[in-house]
Amino acid sequence: AAYYSPELYQRELERIFAREWLCIGRVEDVSRPGDFVSIDIVGEPLVMVRDLEGKLRVHSRICRHRSMVICEGAGNARSFMCPYHAWTYGLDGRLAGAPEMEFTPGFDRAACTLVGPKVEVWEGFVFVNFDKDAAPLAPRLTNIQAFYKNWNFADHVSVRSYEFDVPWNWKVMCENYIEAYHHIGAHRLSLEPVMPTRLVRVEDIDGPFTVCHMPHIEDEEVSGFYSTGEVEPKLPRIPGLTEAERTRGSLNHIFPFLLISTYPDRMEYYLNFPLGPDRMRTRKIFCVPKDVIGKPEFEPALKVTTEQFLKFRLEDVGVNNGIMAGVR
Repeated sequence: AAYYSPELYQRELERIFAREWLCIGRVEDVSRPGDFVSIDIVGEPLVMVRDLEGKLRVHSRICRHRSMVICEGAGNARSFMCPYHAWTYGLDGRLAGAPEMEFTPGFDRAACTLVGPKVEVWEGFVFVNFDKDAAPLAPRLTNIQAFYKNWNFADHVSVRSYEFDVPWNWKVMCENYIEAYHHIGAHRLSLEPVMPTRLVRVEDIDGPFTVCHMPHIEDEEVSGFYSTGEVEPKLPRIPGLTEAERTRGSLNHIFPFLLISTYPDRMEYYLNFPLGPDRMRTRKIFCVPKDVIGKPEFEPALKVTTEQFLKFRLEDVGVNNGIMAGVR
């Protein structure tokens, strides 16, 4: 029932999503002053924005007057104007204009600032927490940070993303991601020949996370998933990795639903947005070091990498659909 019960999902909303740190994106999503992106997560309409002084902020997208949504989508703006009564908010959330309201007795402009959750940036990832008394995030993730240090995530930028609506409970998505035992079944012809189940191991560490390593078989005839045997363009290897890091992929789950994977040439992550007990929206993002962009091999290699993902993703779709049918 934990995978489809509306009552248990409501309990998760109250006890997990309203209290835990939830990832909504990365700092480069709003890189310039005025950049903004709208985000809906666990029923809360938010906007992540870089204000005109360059500070990253996250606000509710709900007008303080009559609860109208003040912006949608993404773009660049100098302010947000509510389309209902033209109340205008600065990018810092303060109410800048409210037509004719100066004639309203007791009106307090300063009390009408956009509200928002707590915000913390960790390794370039932007997290929010709706619990005003929540403890800081970074100390909780100390034990897992060692596994990321050589990738220097702060130097990575997002280069491709894909978004999907799927009929799964959020835990089905996470449980599928944190183990590679299913390579031997679901990915028998794609991932198993490259990163076989028998080599997989899981780190024994404490904290709200898991780390699963998938060593790569080095074979000159195997150049990638679904390999044709032809030499395919590859992204440049990230400098400074250890020998083990240069020959494996790693799956990392940060509770409740941030999913990060690292490879010798890139970092990938999933943003997950539960929409109910048996429905969610998920976004897959590919990231590379900034200095890789513009190199001659970059676009052809990225094309190969993302096409391989889209192929073996269908295998995960099939098993996750089957699991949701099975748990019922």
